[in-house]
Amino acid sequence: MNEPWGISGPAFAWLYGVCAVLPFLVAGLWAQSLRRRAADEWTPPGPYHLAALAGGTERVADVAVATMVAGEQIRLDSRGRVTVLRAASGDPLTRAAAELVPQAGDGGLHRLKKLLSRSAAVQEVRNDLQLSGLQVDERRRRAGWLAALIVYVPVLALGLARLANAIPLGRPAGVLTGLLLAVAAATAGTAVLQRPSRTVLPTLAGLRVVGAARRNPLLVPGVAGAVALGGLAAYPDPVMADVLVRTGDATARGAAGSSGGGSGCASGSSCGGGGGGGCGG
Repeated sequence: MNEPWGISGPAFAWLYGVCAVLPFLVAGLWAQSLRRRAADEWTPPGPYHLAALAGGTERVADVAVATMVAGEQIRLDSRGRVTVLRAASGDPLTRAAAELVPQAGDGGLHRLKKLLSRSAAVQEVRNDLQLSGLQVDERRRRAGWLAALIVYVPVLALGLARLANAIPLGRPAGVLTGLLLAVAAATAGTAVLQRPSRTVLPTLAGLRVVGAARRNPLLVPGVAGAVALGGLAAYPDPVMADVLVRTGDATARGAAGSSGGGSGCASGSSCGGGGGGGCGG
């Protein structure tokens, strides 16, 4: 038999093609199966857990900020810079936000939201959701992609060895080269997917919780519930909602900073009429 390794080029290509697709496919199916996990018994979620399911970690930060604005614990100026008016107490998220205000500095609300969304307090919310079955278990999700990555290492080495054997023999290598590129891309993809993710991936049970809250807003009432489901744009006071949205987004914040002078500010209530330089809280 004159075929390299005792197997013809087309037969090897078919087998290698299966090896190129199978690990990624199995890991993807595993990740999808984790979304079907049944939730443990769960009372109506708090606003932070609901926010994480509905909009991810930055939505959790939105709820904390909105809660502090409504409670007149913080104040925003027209450029989005945040001032703590009084110490937050009781709520770990608002306490964490108050502690992060000095680090936010001139980055204002946008920077504060970024810092808070990556804080230990927000991670604790994610841990609660994972334990209750409302969010995909991050460790198990990563384990599936890590297993695929481990399989791809010898698959890639096998393809390179076959290519190194075929070229000196003058065998056609176009198909094998294409498959090697596909394996390299799949290896890179699995390497990325097995890294820790800040994305909140709800299970089907988690999606049902969000759906129930949308159908019955009384499950999570008030400012926190509205913002948990709709973001800062859903803040009940339209004037304050506009300030929060403009200053909480980097692009909008830049545009706001270049418009109009004045050092207007915003707190828990909307701007009053009359008076010269802005709105007080």
